[in-house]
Amino acid sequence: PMEATPKTIRDYSPVEIRELVRCKYSEVALGPRLKYKFRVGRDYALDLGYPAQRIQDLPETMAEAFTGVSSFLARFENFSPGETILELGSGGGLDTAFLAKRLGAATKIIGVDLSLNMVQKAAHSLGELELSHVYYTEAAAEELPVRDNSVDWVVSNGIFNLSPEKERILAEIHRVLKPKGHVLCSEIVLYQEPSPEERLNEDDWFK
Repeated sequence: PMEATPKTIRDYSPVEIRELVRCKYSEVALGPRLKYKFRVGRDYALDLGYPAQRIQDLPETMAEAFTGVSSFLARFENFSPGETILELGSGGGLDTAFLAKRLGAATKIIGVDLSLNMVQKAAHSLGELELSHVYYTEAAAEELPVRDNSVDWVVSNGIFNLSPEKERILAEIHRVLKPKGHVLCSEIVLYQEPSPEERLNEDDWFK
């Protein structure tokens, strides 16, 4: 009998890829110290430029599950107290906590993540910090449970690279932003073309 051709990432539907991403980041939430093909954790955050002292002031669980691609959200100064900020792919809550502590209780922050395990991890840590102006929910960035024209900022730290339906995320961002709202998204940049093997390998989807 002929051997079945191995399934590649090209064979997955957008729904299947989303489930693949959900499972991978749930795994990170539950086992942040395991080895992954992408970097995870406090040392990685420090290498990106997060301030060590400010990480030290947060629950350890926030940094241990960090999987972003930039420290830009932690350094960005153009937010104003009293605004509503929607964070896509909020993960273990590191960026969320930085924003919430800096901007104070007048600012409403909504964290959205595809993984329920990540949402629970972040919510527990934020509960320790008593940040009552932060709200967390499990949802896909392609289908946001957020009202039209209701947020001043949409921010993210490395989620577009994980979605095969980037245009749907952009449409949702456009829908939920207030007129003259702002978008601040950090992303991975490739300096060379991935090989055909890397394009088709599901493990390389997360690099």
